[in-house]
Amino acid sequence: MAQPVDVGAEDFPREVLECSDMPVLVDFWSETCGHCMALNPHYDQAAGAMEGRVRFVKVSFQQAKELFTEHGVRATPTLVLFRDGVEVARKVGAMPADDLIAWLEEQLQQ
Repeated sequence: MAQPVDVGAEDFPREVLECSDMPVLVDFWSETCGHCMALNPHYDQAAGAMEGRVRFVKVSFQQAKELFTEHGVRATPTLVLFRDGVEVARKVGAMPADDLIAWLEEQLQQ
């Protein structure tokens, strides 16, 4: 089963922006955020359900603050969907795996 990949500032361009084989969902999160911790098991579950269709990545505020600024992330958790290196959708806040998968399915139809 696919698991989200932790990505730092150095790897972000290669792992997210230059990824062209499938869309990439980035979870901008913080270790001190209760909603982020609540989202984690649902994010992992969605990663398994969407394996082969969406790549799941996690970016920690404590490890890559500059990416939060660069991508205009002001709250955690913020989920940003990239396609061919371009942001195509954004969702702020935690949600159950079923809702996350439904949101992704909707985005993939566009």
